[in-house]
Amino acid sequence: MKAPFDPSQAYLKLLKAALSNALYQPATEAPFSGDELKRAHQVLKRVRSRFAREIREIKSGARPVTPALVALLTEFAGQDVARFLRINAPGAHTLLTPDALDNIQACARQVIFFDIPGDFMECGVWRGGACILMRGLQLALGAGHRQVWVADSFQGLPAPDPQKHLLDAVIHEYLKDTGNFCVNLDQVRDNFRRYDLLDEGVRFLSGWFHDTLPRFDGQLALLRLDGDWYESTLTALECLYDKVSLGGYIIIDDYHPVVGAYAAVNEFRARRQITDPLTQVNHQLHFWRKLD
Repeated sequence: MKAPFDPSQAYLKLLKAALSNALYQPATEAPFSGDELKRAHQVLKRVRSRFAREIREIKSGARPVTPALVALLTEFAGQDVARFLRINAPGAHTLLTPDALDNIQACARQVIFFDIPGDFMECGVWRGGACILMRGLQLALGAGHRQVWVADSFQGLPAPDPQKHLLDAVIHEYLKDTGNFCVNLDQVRDNFRRYDLLDEGVRFLSGWFHDTLPRFDGQLALLRLDGDWYESTLTALECLYDKVSLGGYIIIDDYHPVVGAYAAVNEFRARRQITDPLTQVNHQLHFWRKLD
């Protein structure tokens, strides 16, 4: 027997498809143009010049390395860089995959169903897509009294210190030509407005995390971190983890050894003796429920 039509679920399915541009996204990647590859080779040359000393140390064995660092500095080809440069291309309002969007929805449903107190927050929002979904979820599931906190520099990713985390610094150098995910506050507000979701339940924290997050004094039921770098992720955890209610969720978008967020999460969990199990969603997205 066919399940009865559920308007709220139909709305959320359509909202996720619109945010990710899945309604119009080509099924396969378009070939790279000559101009794209020319630009990519220029970026590759610039990055290798910027990190020439580190490349010499890698080749001589004088520097401890990871496969990711070797690949980025010595093995990347033009098409690899061209794919990097497409990341910030126009189109979607989120880069999240369907399983990542479903993960936000599943966590939100749990905290709303079990009445876990607190608001929702994402740190590192790009064009605001995940936060737009959070507000849509709150309203569709009858939890419009909660708020969505949209935390971002709105100036792009900060430049990592290569002495502290070389891998982050190398990726940052590649992404310079994309604007390092820079989307200004007015653009993000306008994206909320397009979905008719810019209301009193949406709050913006504009500025670098080390300036804004220590001043946040609210309570959270859902915390999503998408700051990529080691320092950004560690700052967010140190400032906000204790604000997450028992039973709430912490979602880490970049839990992958290629970026510094992986090391920051491992370090923080070890230091705080957090044993709540990490659940894997895809090759980089992990989350845990705060139970301890």
